[in-house]
Amino acid sequence: MYAREDVNVGKVLQRLPKSIREKVLADAFLDQCWTVFKKHDPFGREKLEGQNLWKALLEALPENFRKAILSNQYGWSLQQDSVYAFTNCGRAGEPSVSLIKFPEYVKFTLALIMHKYGANAKVLDCKMALKPQEMDHSMRKTKVVASLGPASWSEEMIQKMIEAGTDIFRLNCSHRRGGDFERVYPLIRKYARILGKRVECLGDLQGPKFRVGELAGEPVPLIEGEILEFGICKTDDDHIRPGRITMKSTIEQRALVKAAKPGIDLLIEDGLMKVNVVEKLSDTELKVKVIRGGKLKARKGVNVPDVEIDCAA
Repeated sequence: MYAREDVNVGKVLQRLPKSIREKVLADAFLDQCWTVFKKHDPFGREKLEGQNLWKALLEALPENFRKAILSNQYGWSLQQDSVYAFTNCGRAGEPSVSLIKFPEYVKFTLALIMHKYGANAKVLDCKMALKPQEMDHSMRKTKVVASLGPASWSEEMIQKMIEAGTDIFRLNCSHRRGGDFERVYPLIRKYARILGKRVECLGDLQGPKFRVGELAGEPVPLIEGEILEFGICKTDDDHIRPGRITMKSTIEQRALVKAAKPGIDLLIEDGLMKVNVVEKLSDTELKVKVIRGGKLKARKGVNVPDVEIDCAA
């Protein structure tokens, strides 16, 4: 942090442009500063601090300096540097400036700007201290990947995500139902073309993943101790319902049911629910007992940690 003695105010102010220097060093500048001070001191305390002091300072500064500061007011430490250095109260103190000292404070702030940021107000352009933000997304080397799923693949949301800078849409095949991607992919291409953006699509093809099927109605409560049927769907309409849990007929899921034996545990939804095989009726049908209950929803994962399943990874 700067100290007051670090800045030779009289010497530094000589580097101001002539028109500004003459104005700041004239006697009339004192009256102007006091008028501004009183405007922001409605109770006549003859002391300003905090936000009122900052507002008074900005109003008293020459216009070009004021505009430069306001256009870059975020990220600059000028306010704190000037008041703490001028009052020498330290960061833990409560700095304030009196009516008599206010013109001197304004001049000190001008000198601090010249001392800290360079020869004139142009150096307050943020490009001199901070790398300007690149607004052209095509210039970024890092690509933004956004996952699309049931909660985000509406037409409105896809457009918003492209506008926000998405470069690649990840399509999670685990959540895909018939017709979903056929509807979503043209929307991605449509809005990428309209917005003039290059957007790619990434299909996330998971390895073998076992899931229960669709629901016939509402989520099904699994009650501890209850005996249920657990098997491969016999028809397209053989959905999960009270008393029966089904899985779609795929090579992997038929292999899972075939490998299951009495005494084996089946974990559902990351182990939140657990059933135990009590009887094997066929290679596609089991009888299971609910060990740990819950509310079963559609397409929840099934894991069989104690079974070696005969299917490709």
